Amino acid sequence: CQRDPYEERIETERHDFTQSTKTVGRGVVQIEAGYSYFYKDNEGEIENSHTTPEGLLRLGLSDDIEFRCRWTYGWRFIDVANNFDSAQDLIWSVKLGMTEQCGWIPESALEIRSSVPTGGSDWTLGRVEAGFDYIYSWELKEGWELYGSTGYLPGGLGDFSLLPEEPEGDEFEIWSQSVALGVDLTERSVLYNEWFTLLSYALEDNFSLGFYNAGVDYYITDNLVVDLRVGMGLTTDSDDFFSGVGGGYRF
Repeated sequence: CQRDPYEERIETERHDFTQSTKTVGRGVVQIEAGYSYFYKDNEGEIENSHTTPEGLLRLGLSDDIEFRCRWTYGWRFIDVANNFDSAQDLIWSVKLGMTEQCGWIPESALEIRSSVPTGGSDWTLGRVEAGFDYIYSWELKEGWELYGSTGYLPGGLGDFSLLPEEPEGDEFEIWSQSVALGVDLTERSVLYNEWFTLLSYALEDNFSLGFYNAGVDYYITDNLVVDLRVGMGLTTDSDDFFSGVGGGYRF
């Protein structure tokens, strides 16, 4: 029988790096948006970056399949003289519910992604790329959830923070891995702690990024949530600090 997605509260993808194993459900429209700030001191060269609206539109095609479209704009300020800003490439994807939790078998989902070269000159790949993100989670006990993801992002799928100086001229791959723990603080709030890493391959100067971040989701209603996160880099290639705010609404 068809499940009622509104029996459970909204789950968004944007509050942390690791996405949810849930699809939105048949006939559901969900929008998510936010703002993020990044700071890096690269041997005395200061970088300040901003992204918004970090828009994500999710459409439920069936109980276990959803269509998604993601778009954002990025600004990077390096000291005073070097400033960059433009739209990033549009990302469209399909998310598939895969398994339900049964013992040690996790609840899981697979997102198949593709970029469209619609971004501005500073950030576009200038080509179509396709990748995936496999997400899995275990409910340890009521109010405690362990979850993680493994992903493949050729060309970084146009994410400005992962692009080399000339993104159209370099073809490269990025693998990602994350693990997180979510804990219910109250009936309306959830705290999470997360570690994630991104490793590049086939670049002249490959990078290894590692991050820790923590955040809180607050549910104003079952269909409306706001979020706050802060994090820090764990490797020399990573941003030293980042933070973000945002939320999601389900129709």
